[in-house]
Amino acid sequence: MSVKVSVIIPSFRGSPTLVELVNKLVEDDYPNKEVLVVVDAPLQEVAEKLEKQPVKTIFRHRRGGRVSALIEAFKQSSGELLIFLDDDVGFTDKGFLSRAVESMKGFDIGEFMKIVEGDGLLAQTLNYEFMSFNYGSMVLASRTGRCLGLNGAAFAIWRPAYEKIGGFRHKIPDDFDLGIRSYLAGLRFGFVENPRVVNYAPPGWRDWFKQRVRWGIGAAVWVRENWRTLLKMVREEPSLILLLLFLILPSLASFTITFLLNTLLEDRLIWMGLLTLSSLYSGLLPFATLFSYGLFLKILLLFTKTLVALIAAFALFSVFYHRISKKMGYRFNPVKFAFLYFVYSPLWFTILLSGFIRVFVFNKNSLKDRP
Repeated sequence: MSVKVSVIIPSFRGSPTLVELVNKLVEDDYPNKEVLVVVDAPLQEVAEKLEKQPVKTIFRHRRGGRVSALIEAFKQSSGELLIFLDDDVGFTDKGFLSRAVESMKGFDIGEFMKIVEGDGLLAQTLNYEFMSFNYGSMVLASRTGRCLGLNGAAFAIWRPAYEKIGGFRHKIPDDFDLGIRSYLAGLRFGFVENPRVVNYAPPGWRDWFKQRVRWGIGAAVWVRENWRTLLKMVREEPSLILLLLFLILPSLASFTITFLLNTLLEDRLIWMGLLTLSSLYSGLLPFATLFSYGLFLKILLLFTKTLVALIAAFALFSVFYHRISKKMGYRFNPVKFAFLYFVYSPLWFTILLSGFIRVFVFNKNSLKDRP
C-alpha cells in the first residue's frame, strides 16, 4: 500500500494561486492523499471554489496566524508524510506527490527546490537569489546531512520526525525555528531537486520591501535565540558557513572590501583641515602642502585598490554563479547578475543590517504585517 500523504496549506484571505494549487493537488494521480487548507478571513469567491473540491477546508473568520493554522491542520491530518506548502507556490511537474514520496526516502525532513516565475526585473533577480538559496541547501544537505534554517514555502517531513521535534511553535521565524530544532534533534536532511516548486515574485518592489523587512527582523530574532548553536556550527564547519554566507549575501564581500580598504572619509577630513589651516597660517603652507599631496596620493591609491578589489570580487562571483547556474539548470545572464550583485544584494543587506540593529540594539522584534 502506498504511503499516505497529507498536504497542508495555510492562507490568509485566499488567492487565485491558492485555488490553482488546490486544483492541481486534487488532479494529482497519487492515490493515497489528503489536502488540508486553513483559510483565515476567506474571500467569498475563494471559499466557494474551495468548497467544491474534495479537500479538508477549515475556514476561520478571524486572522489566527500562520502557525495556528499549521497546528490546527496537523491535528486533523493522518498522513505518514507531511508536505507543507505556502498558498503562493505552484508546481508544473506531473506526478508531484509520487515524486515527493520517492525523493523523501532516506530523509527525515526535506526542502523542495524552488524557482521563481516572471518576466520582470524583480522576478528574474529573485530567481538568481533563490538559485543561491537552493544551492546553499543542497551543499548543506550533502556536507552535513542536517538542516539549519528551513524555507517553509515548500518542504516535507515524516510524521514521526515532526512529532519528535514538537512541530511548529509560535516563534519568529517559525520555519527557521523548526529547521534548527531538526538540526539539534539530528534529523536527516535532504534537498529535493525533483519535484520542484514554483514561487511567484511579489507584485512590486514595495511588497518586496515589506517582505524583506519581516525577513530581516525574523533572521535577527532567530540568530539571537540560537547563537550558541550557530557558533558551534561555525566552529565545526567554518569553511561551509563562510561559503553559505557569501553565497546567500554576495554583497557581504563588497561590504568587507570597502570596510577594510576605504578610509576616504577620515582622509578627506584631514586633507580639508590641513588646507584650511594652511590658508589661515602661511607658515604651515609648505608642510601642509606636502602632507596634503601625500594624502591625496593615498586617497587615489586606496580608491583604486578598492575599485580593483570590487571588480575582482564581482568577476570571481560571476564565475562561481555561472558554474552554479549550469549545475542547477539555470540560464546565466551577466547583466542581470551585475544588477543582483551591485544593486539588489546591497539593498537587501542594508535591510538585513537594519533588522539586526532593531532587534539587538533596540530589542524590538514586532512584525505588525506578518502574514
